[in-house]
Amino acid sequence: MKLLQLTSSDNRFHTLNFTSGLNIIVGEKVLIKDKKQTSNGIGKSLALICIDFMLGKNTASKEIKNLKEVLEKENIRLSLTFEHKNKTYSIDRTHNEIFMNGDKFKKESEYLLFLDTLVDSEHSFRNILGRFFRTNKESYIDATSQVTTREKSYQNNFINASLLGLDLIFLKKKKNLKEKSDRLKVLIKELKELQKSLDKEKEFELLERLKELSQNLNNFEIAKNFNDLKDEADTLTSKIQQIRNDIAYNNRLIRNKKDTIETNNQTDIDISKLKNMYAEASFFLGEEVLNHIEAVQDFHNTLFNNRKNRAKKDINILKTTIKSIEIELFDLDKRRSEVLKYLENKGALEEYHALNREKDIIKENLEQIQRDEKSLMKYKKDEAKIKLEIDQFKLELIDLENELKEKIQFLGQSFREISEEFYKDKPGFLHIEILEKFNTERLYKIEPKIDNKNTSDGINEMKIFIYDMLIYKLNPNLIGLVGHDNRLFDMVDERQIGYAFDYANHNISQYICSISDTKFKESKQYSELNLDDFVIETLNETKKLFGFDFEK
Repeated sequence: MKLLQLTSSDNRFHTLNFTSGLNIIVGEKVLIKDKKQTSNGIGKSLALICIDFMLGKNTASKEIKNLKEVLEKENIRLSLTFEHKNKTYSIDRTHNEIFMNGDKFKKESEYLLFLDTLVDSEHSFRNILGRFFRTNKESYIDATSQVTTREKSYQNNFINASLLGLDLIFLKKKKNLKEKSDRLKVLIKELKELQKSLDKEKEFELLERLKELSQNLNNFEIAKNFNDLKDEADTLTSKIQQIRNDIAYNNRLIRNKKDTIETNNQTDIDISKLKNMYAEASFFLGEEVLNHIEAVQDFHNTLFNNRKNRAKKDINILKTTIKSIEIELFDLDKRRSEVLKYLENKGALEEYHALNREKDIIKENLEQIQRDEKSLMKYKKDEAKIKLEIDQFKLELIDLENELKEKIQFLGQSFREISEEFYKDKPGFLHIEILEKFNTERLYKIEPKIDNKNTSDGINEMKIFIYDMLIYKLNPNLIGLVGHDNRLFDMVDERQIGYAFDYANHNISQYICSISDTKFKESKQYSELNLDDFVIETLNETKKLFGFDFEK
């Protein structure tokens, strides 16, 4: 792929015309006295973001969201023209529409599928482009994190490994083994927690209760008139209790009558004593009183005899009544005993069903316990098998390491050769290590190393640049271009920047970058090229990419 032009329907936009080799976008500060105005926000980085957007970058990016908002607000259409395999494509994009050579794509996904046809890879065009064209701020933190440091480790490792030509079969195999291992660990942990909660004593209790229920059900005889008989037994019990209460009440009455008889058993009155007493009182009471003494004695005896006789008569009646209800009590108690004895080993149909339901619940609980125990044993066996697979895999990795030894040495040496263009004394190398531990899905540890204490500033950025040059060297026709934002050069020594421009111009089909004017001017003295010839646009506070303040 070769970019030809980025332009816009808005005549304020400063068209970018790209060439083969080196393409530099310089951002300068011209309003020296105006300290509020800087070279930031004039469009250096925005130019690369626009290219990325035109080539399908999704709207999850904050920068792309802002760009689309401006395109919508200002009613702007961006256009990118590029060549691929001797064919020219013209892409037009608004905030919500995409056209190719004048034909509109119905969906953005259709455009992405078209882009996928431009790369000969099992990865998507977007995944590949991101390895050569860095626009995200996070992509300048680590050389192998070309898109973001938050990219999933397996995908990042897989794509970098494929670009380096490393074995991918073992990488896929490790991922599958790790997924199986992690999944089983979670299941086993859950089942072990379940096993802890299982009460073995409770299990034994369930087994005993199940045995008891089974026996009861085997001996269970359903009485068709069970409910009627149960109601009769309850009625009989109530009547019997009432009769017993009546007997107790009558016995209390008999005791009270006997107390009455006892109370009225008094001694006869002594007439002689009464006469003497009345004789002494005759002076005061007169003769008439004394004439009634015998009459009083007769009245007294008659009164007490009547009370005793009436009490004796009542006692006889009460005893007769008690005997009568005792006979009734005997008959009722006998009938109740017969009913209860009949119901002793019999029950109602609903009781039989209730026992069966309880039995089913207990069986289900026991079966669940047994299933859990079987599952736990199965997963433990599966875990042991996976451990064997992992051990076998680690043995195979030893052979893989031996097989890749020359490849790894070649990659390390290739990185070293490129880095020698910048660090002749200690050029560094590409460290590649096979990771056998399963705490990560990554199989390869890929780490550019440059140990140059004299030029520590910008070392990380130069690792990124050299790594990208290596990836391009190994895959020159995959994308065909490399793009870097001015973030790459902010901390890099001007000498290294000059050398970087020379290397890119000689070795990359198309290299597009942005840089501040300060860094650019100071780097020119270290380049063998006339770098001014490679500047495709100079932007400043009064000449912004879109012709207006994009941030407002």
